[in-house]
Order: sequence, then C-alpha cells, then structure tokens
Amino acid sequence: MFYYGQSDVGMHRKINEDSYWAENMWGQEATLLVVCDGMGGHKAGEVASRTAVETFCDMIISSPCLSYKIDDVKEELRRKISAAVKEANTKIYNLSKKYTEMSGMGTTLVAAIEYKGLLVVANIGDSRMYISTPAKTLQLSHDHSYVQHLIDSNIITKEEAKSYPRKNVITRAVGIGPQAEVDIFFSDLKTWGNGYLLLCSDGLSNYVSEKDISNTFNRASKIDPGPHGTADLEFAVHEFITAANNGGGADNITALTARYSI
Repeated sequence: MFYYGQSDVGMHRKINEDSYWAENMWGQEATLLVVCDGMGGHKAGEVASRTAVETFCDMIISSPCLSYKIDDVKEELRRKISAAVKEANTKIYNLSKKYTEMSGMGTTLVAAIEYKGLLVVANIGDSRMYISTPAKTLQLSHDHSYVQHLIDSNIITKEEAKSYPRKNVITRAVGIGPQAEVDIFFSDLKTWGNGYLLLCSDGLSNYVSEKDISNTFNRASKIDPGPHGTADLEFAVHEFITAANNGGGADNITALTARYSI
C-alpha cells in the first residue's frame, strides 16, 4: 500500500501537538497508519501524542499476525490493538503523574491496519478515519466527543453540530486515566473496491466535509502516481491542509492518506 502524510501547525498555534506514523509491515503483508492529536499543558500534548504513536506502533509492528481463519485474524488483531492501546495509555498516564508540567495530558488516537484485504480501524477521541471510493466517502471511525453524544441522542443534527460551541470537548482520550477504552471496527476492502484512506486530526475534519474529501480524492485519482507512487497522495494532502488553513487553521492539521487496490 502506498501512503503519504503531513502535519501542519496551522494558523494560530505555536506548537504542533499532532503526531502520525505510517509503515508497511509484517513482510509487506500489512500496512499500519496512525494519527494522534495531543492535549495538555506546555508541550505536554506533544509528548502525549508522540508517546502514543511510538508505543502503539512498536507493539503492533513487532508482533506479526499468525492466524489464518478470518475470525481468528479479527480476534488476534483485536487483542493486539487493545494491548497496544493499554501500554500507550499506561505510559502517558504514568508520565502525567510523575511530572507536574505534564499533569492531565492525553491524546486522541485513530489507527488503521490493512492486512490481506481486511481493514481494521481503532479510535479513541475525535481524530477520524475515512474511506473514499468513486462511489462514496464514509467516516469509519466514531467520534468520542460531547457533540457526537448529542447527535447520537438526537438532541442536535449534524448540521447544527458544525457550529456547536462545545464541539471540541472529547469524552475519551489516551492517558487521562488509568484505563482507556478503544473502539475497533472491521471492514472487507473487497466490498468497497479500489480507493483511498484518510486519517486526520480534528484540525482538518473541522474544515473539510465528506463531500470535500470525495472531490479531492476524485481529482487526485486522475494524477499519475509517478515513480514514487505517491504523487496523487501528495496532491490530496496538500489540498486538505490548504483547505483547513484557508478555513481558519485554528488547530494543528494532520492528514495521512493511503491508496489501496483489490
């Protein structure tokens, strides 16, 4: 799988507290994509997101999937992801207790693993994962935020949520407590057909709609990937970050894209 990512400080922040990672792993049979958006005191959010990415990725990459039956694969990946999240949460939580300047720090986490056509999505917080094909674009993660709770409870609509005053309040994060609860979703890429993946922080999703994502990837699909295989992805990432900054750039912006084919 080809991938390309970039992180931008935005128009108003001095420190970039986002972190991301992408790597083909397990003998090139799988791809790991991760985005984290940190929060906390002076540079603490940066520490939290970096610690989460490093810890989560180290544990996943160093532990290849050994199962063969699809149900066993899903269960094994579920265990690996849960264990990696637990380890990242413990490290961040212990740092926040040890150092006063890091007290209360935490981070969102959204991760995708593609393994032999199976897509696994894990998320905590409001960083997002989208899948985009010529037919449709859909968010596969589910926000853990106060505004999403209001949407799920039919108190406000998605349209009203765009301007809701507490839209950035999240209800789950890695490292803010002794335990962290992660949501894990599975999808068969064969049912989607060829397309793109996007993982991003809310500094992007607050400014870019699913329609915008679809239009950008449709334009990108007409670009020759070039000798490195990523020209279309680089175009999409540049478009996403530019759109977020042009929209206000109030937060750090991270876009991590990947192109898959079945």
